[in-house]
Amino acid sequence: MPVNQQIPLQMKAAQIREYNKPYELVSIEVPKIPDHELLLRVYAAGFCHSDLQVLHGQFACKLPMIPSHEPAGVIVQVGPKCSGSWKEGDRVGALNFKNACSQCTGCALALRRHNKLDPRICENREMAGFKNDGCFAEYMVVDPATTVLLPESLPFDQAAPLMCAGATVWGALEKATATLESGAVVAIVGIGGLGHLGIQFSKAMGYRTIAIDTREAARSLASEVPAGLSPDLVIDSTSSEAAAAQILEFTQGEGIAAAIVCTDSLDVNSWALTLLRFGGVMVALGLPPEQWRFDPSIMVFRELVIMGSYVASADSVRRMMEVVERSGVRSHVTIVAFSDIPTIVESYQDGAFKGRLVVQVAE
Repeated sequence: MPVNQQIPLQMKAAQIREYNKPYELVSIEVPKIPDHELLLRVYAAGFCHSDLQVLHGQFACKLPMIPSHEPAGVIVQVGPKCSGSWKEGDRVGALNFKNACSQCTGCALALRRHNKLDPRICENREMAGFKNDGCFAEYMVVDPATTVLLPESLPFDQAAPLMCAGATVWGALEKATATLESGAVVAIVGIGGLGHLGIQFSKAMGYRTIAIDTREAARSLASEVPAGLSPDLVIDSTSSEAAAAQILEFTQGEGIAAAIVCTDSLDVNSWALTLLRFGGVMVALGLPPEQWRFDPSIMVFRELVIMGSYVASADSVRRMMEVVERSGVRSHVTIVAFSDIPTIVESYQDGAFKGRLVVQVAE
C-alpha cells in the first residue's frame, strides 16, 4: 500500500455478533485513532486457539466485536502525541495488550521494576481480539508501546502468528532457560501452532530439543521446519512409560532441564512434571477449565519449578524477531481468504489440520 494513500471512511471486517455462531462479514467505519496511537493497515491476521475460546464466550466481551489478536501490516497514520519514532510505511506487528492506565498497582510495579509501563500487567489494559476490537478488519488501532518492527525479510503471513503464538512460546522459553547451561535438554510438549515454533526457538537458542505429542500429524509437523531447526528427538507419547524411557535414555538418566507444555490437558501437564531433572523447570501455557493437579512429592524432593507465562513483553518480542531473522524461524501456515472467515473455525477443528491459519486481509 502506498504510504500516502488516502484512508477510506469504511472498511470490511468480521465480527462476533452472537456467541457460538459463525463470524459475520460486515462493512463498518474505519476507526479514528487517539493522539497517542497508531493506525495499522492490516495485511495478515492469525487465528489462534484462544480465538475459539472468545467465540464461545469464555472472555465475556461486549458484542459485536472484531476478533483476532495476531496482526501484521503497515502503519498508515501516526497520532501527533505518539511515543517513539514511528512513521507511515513502517512494517509492524502488534501485541494484543495495550494502553496501560499508569494508575493501578500493576503499572506501579512495572515502573518500579523497569522504569516504564508494561501494558501486559496493567489491571485496566485493553485486550485486542479478547475484549476489544481485533484485527479481522482492514484497519486496526494499535498502541506504540506494544508495536514492534518486522524484519524486512519476514512476510506478513509469517509475522502474524509470531504476535501471539510465537510471543507466548518465546516468552516461556526465555523464562525457563534463564539459568540453563548451553546444550541442556528442553522438551516441547504439544506440537501445534505454539509447539512448532517452540521447537525452532529452542534449537536457535542452542538447546538439545525433544518434541513430544501423541498425534501423528503433530509429530510430522515437528520436523517440517527450516534447516538446522529440527528437533533432536521426536517422541510418540501415546505410551507415557515408553516415552519416559526414551527421554531417560536420551538424557543419560538425568531427565529434562526444562519443559514447555503447550496443551491444557491436566494429565499431560502432570506427566510432563515427572520428566524433569533435579531443579528442572516446567512452564504451563494451557488454560484448562479445571484446576491443575501436580504431585507434591516430586515437586519437593526434586526442587522443581512450575511457572505460568503470559505473552512476552514488547522488548522480549524484539529479541524474538532478531532470532527469527538470524535463524529463519517459520510457521507452517495455511492462508485463508478474507471471504472465508465465517468457515475458519471449521477448518481449525479439522483433525488433519496442522500449523497456523492466517487470514490474508490485504494483497
